[in-house]
Amino acid sequence: MSEQRRIDFLVERDGLQLATEWVRRTMQIYRRAVLAKGHFAHAYPYRHRFVVSYLELKRWLRVGSTTGPT
Repeated sequence: MSEQRRIDFLVERDGLQLATEWVRRTMQIYRRAVLAKGHFAHAYPYRHRFVVSYLELKRWLRVGSTTGPT
């Protein structure tokens, strides 16, 4: 599932502010997971998936959080 679909759901259900907070928390979780050598997200093929999701979240913060759902 794309991060955008998850975010759209959260914006609809909880509003923009809470969705934005979720995005920020989730970015931190994904980043820590990828950097932790003992975490499965550090290894192939999960690392790529986590990084792509992180970048989707980051892009949404830059673009989507100010304009609403896309």
